[in-house]
Amino acid sequence: MANLSKTKALFGFTSPRTIEKIIPEIQLLVDNYQGKKWSGNSDLQTDFFQTLFESKYYEGDKFPRNPALAARDRITRAPKAFGFVDLKPTVKITDAGKLLLTENRIDETFTRQMLKFQLPSPNHTESKTVDFNVKPYLELLRLIDAVGSLSKTEIALFFSQLTNHNKFDEIVQKIKKFRNGSKEFKGSRKMYISEIFHKEILEIFHSQIQDENFKTRESADASLKKFIKTKSANMKDYADAFVRYIRATELVTFQKRTLRLIISPQKKEEVDFLLAKTPRDAKKFKTVDEFKEYLHNPFTLALLSDDKNRLIQKIEALGLDNFDKTLEIEELKDLLDELRISIKSKNIEKKKKELKDYKEFPDILKVFNQIKKKEVPDAPLFLEWNVWRALTMLNYAKRIDGNFIMDIDGMPLNYAPGNKPDIESEFENFGIITEVTMSGGHTQYKMESESVPRHFGRAKESQNKEMYCLFIAPKISEGTLAHYFGLNRINTKYYGGKTKIIPLSIDQFIRFIKTGIDNKFRNPEKLKNWLESHWLKNQDIDDENVWSKSIEKSILQWAS
Repeated sequence: MANLSKTKALFGFTSPRTIEKIIPEIQLLVDNYQGKKWSGNSDLQTDFFQTLFESKYYEGDKFPRNPALAARDRITRAPKAFGFVDLKPTVKITDAGKLLLTENRIDETFTRQMLKFQLPSPNHTESKTVDFNVKPYLELLRLIDAVGSLSKTEIALFFSQLTNHNKFDEIVQKIKKFRNGSKEFKGSRKMYISEIFHKEILEIFHSQIQDENFKTRESADASLKKFIKTKSANMKDYADAFVRYIRATELVTFQKRTLRLIISPQKKEEVDFLLAKTPRDAKKFKTVDEFKEYLHNPFTLALLSDDKNRLIQKIEALGLDNFDKTLEIEELKDLLDELRISIKSKNIEKKKKELKDYKEFPDILKVFNQIKKKEVPDAPLFLEWNVWRALTMLNYAKRIDGNFIMDIDGMPLNYAPGNKPDIESEFENFGIITEVTMSGGHTQYKMESESVPRHFGRAKESQNKEMYCLFIAPKISEGTLAHYFGLNRINTKYYGGKTKIIPLSIDQFIRFIKTGIDNKFRNPEKLKNWLESHWLKNQDIDDENVWSKSIEKSILQWAS
């Protein structure tokens, strides 16, 4: 049971990074451990983590020192808190979990369960110092709706303080004051935000600070300065988690220019319904069993789409008049899903057309700058999306597909699946896959050394054409550069022969795209020749550093 007694602010679930990743992990849990004792059973927890670590779903390559703790981090937080698994007396999949594992309308399932998550609950020991009474994800939706849009910084600074829904108006006023103060502040925005973090942390944790209780589990440094730095980092991490998780409901999207969270225009009616119909008070329960009956049953929270008449109205509002209105609710939902998929496809095609005239280029440059500074809500996801936009803008490919998932508004929602490259480009007589990462140093090498060439080999086999790979990162690590340099020279059957991987930093990629625009790129053969020439140099050149410098020197001439 989680303890709220030391908690002064709201917390998000930071593991896994995106909530969709709990689906295969729950499946592993119930396939191998259903009916077995979980609580207090460190041997079983360790065994579960070993199973997860050896599965295709686990992305890291470092086994934790305490696998039982790592297992609890994956299962007793988000999966249990949102009611997808029951861990007492033994491991059991709930009705909500069964619905999630069907992967049918997972946005609805996440919405139902997230909006029921509350503090306090029978899963949490109540605090003696903070009067918790809040459904965090419900109030986050309400706050986005009330103030029009929210940045991750505003979530960290102010939403985190919404421990009781009665403080809602106070939080709204704090956000408005923060925005007005930002306009009037004479220094840099970074300095302004730092000052506000300092002020708010002093207020939130005033009792600890008065008692000079500055010790945090993250550090032995017990100074006030270190305390504020640690709390600031934690609040930002939780804000990031709230953004990632609330996005899974698809009720919110990103504002195209500011990349702030907004209510999806396509889902405004549904959000209005939820805000009007869902009780704000944390529900009281006489027994734990009563709580479980409420949390584990997905249909104890009503959605707009559960009302047949409203569902029919929604379908009609999306432009379909001639359909069978006697269909069952789930059949009507299937029809609505088909309509939304069609709208999503049209929005993506519209976005591709908008990119063709280069008008989006200043915005693409702006987003790259925000990505480098990590000022976007989800830098790795936005890097995939922004590189796709840049490549689409170059034009003259038969197709350029970003394998990341977009929402109905055409904004990035989730990453490309692990078995696919991030972006695929097909030309008449060759193809390019593009892989991107925000990682650096040795972590970059560990994460990308095997998957990138594997995707290259599979793409070469599927397209049956000459294939190249662009690998893009904020900075190419020495290990990654050396690995691809060597791999390009070795005939490896598993990777389709010799790989043809060309690594570029984000800054080099920006210059690469700008060169294409400046030279009015329209001949794909120039692109192929440039890629091929650097692979050929790779075969004979002295070492990877000389090769990297050769790539750098040629970027401004490739399209001329």
